Amino acid sequence: MAEVADPSTDVIVLDHVAKRFADFVAVQDACFGIERGSFFSMLGPSGCGKTTTLRMIAGFESPTSGKIFLDGEDVSRTPAYRRNVNTVFQQYALFPHMSVFDNVAFGPRSRKVPKRDITQQVGEMLEIVRMNDFATRRPAQLSGGQQQRVALARALVNKPSALLLDEPLAALDLKLRQAMQLELKRIQRDTGVTFVFVTHDQQEALTMSDHIAVMSDGWVEQIGTPAEIYHRPATPFVAGFIGEANLLPGTVERADAGLAAVAVSGGTLSVPSDGGIGIGSKVLVMIRPERVQVGRNPPPEGFDGVPVLVHEVIFRGATVHVGITGNDGSTMVAHLSDGHSLNGLARGDNAWAAWPRADSYLVPTGMTSENSLVKEGPE
Repeated sequence: MAEVADPSTDVIVLDHVAKRFADFVAVQDACFGIERGSFFSMLGPSGCGKTTTLRMIAGFESPTSGKIFLDGEDVSRTPAYRRNVNTVFQQYALFPHMSVFDNVAFGPRSRKVPKRDITQQVGEMLEIVRMNDFATRRPAQLSGGQQQRVALARALVNKPSALLLDEPLAALDLKLRQAMQLELKRIQRDTGVTFVFVTHDQQEALTMSDHIAVMSDGWVEQIGTPAEIYHRPATPFVAGFIGEANLLPGTVERADAGLAAVAVSGGTLSVPSDGGIGIGSKVLVMIRPERVQVGRNPPPEGFDGVPVLVHEVIFRGATVHVGITGNDGSTMVAHLSDGHSLNGLARGDNAWAAWPRADSYLVPTGMTSENSLVKEGPE
């Protein structure tokens, strides 16, 4: 997928970049820009090409074809140490024999910055990452989250054009990882430095990012804001990978007045459409589980739905997970806010799955071999 880049606002531009390792193509025709001062995430499953793309931006790998621009300069063949970017990896690689202050001061000292300026710059950076009170400690005396903040401060103190982060939260436990998501976004906002973040975790990307590039098999499938990626996926892969989605295979029968009539197993649905999908087109009708209601009665005015059989009801704390089966044996899920919404329905009961018509979305596809109507992204 090509995205128009603007050199006047984009700190990083990839111009038809590809990377091959012998016969294997890791990245295919990446063409997009990353806006200065933004939090940009590359999201996808293992092996999709996101880390290879990050390594090419960093200078650890050279593109097989295409060009990479940093601050308007072609750096495609510029070595990593001459690029004004810094990288934070899963392993923070702090110097164990140095204090927090000395770890952060390492870069400015290497660049022969005057001592007075070093003290000021390091102090300001430790203030931003909230580690001033730990300046004299060594890495072994810090928690994982604190070590990460020190690694961020050390990378940011040199004022790079962009900070590259390769799954830096992967080694943290769940609660600390969630807390650090908010901290990373705050630090990025406070410093104004462009963050380029690689992750396979959808929630991380949705929580922190201004824009997300979703990748699969070396291709950039879609670039957009978190809301665009979640609510308006451009491809079946994005629809299934981001969050959890009910994907109903169907055929467009007619389209008028902003609605498309789509024939699916169990009936005909009216789905909002911009008119760009022709009659006879194979599509997927996407409905997010949190928008699905399960009840005894057919859908009311303004709703669509299909007859189903309830096959599981699972309490998950804040939500109730309801598994339902269509007439053709395919499955959907609904996430209800509480068990009262089921109105006494239990496993084995016949019911209707219904959703507000405006909350369904057409995903174009040539064809689908999916037998299941639900496709889940990874946890």
